[in-house]
Amino acid sequence: MIERRPQTTDTGKSSAYARVRAFLESEDTSERRVTVEWLAGRLHLPIADCAEVVERLVGESALRRHRGGPSEGSWFEILSPPPAAGVRHAVLGTLTICVSIAIVVLGAMLHHIFFFALGLGLGLLIAFAWLDWELKSRA
Repeated sequence: MIERRPQTTDTGKSSAYARVRAFLESEDTSERRVTVEWLAGRLHLPIADCAEVVERLVGESALRRHRGGPSEGSWFEILSPPPAAGVRHAVLGTLTICVSIAIVVLGAMLHHIFFFALGLGLGLLIAFAWLDWELKSRA
């Protein structure tokens, strides 16, 4: 006889994550205090699974935890992503590359190695500073 066990493996947790994430992105919950218990009741999920999903979302910076008083417990605020951040980064990156290439071409045309080195150095400096800032701002 084959025994069937309820499926509480990673598949169940990933579907709980997908359900909570979709709910938080689709519903207008930005003005409300979201608690683990409220979310679990609203989505008909076990509280333990919902708590794990909420902790994961806090780690991903999709939610911010707020500590209430001893009788209130903690609640969560939904953080919206910055609008059009990708477009601004692409424009800034393109502008940086174009300026660096222009300085390098100018240095090559005028036969001044100083401008050539300045363009390469400036481009690399900006690129690595930007990468460093991106990595530090996500942590």
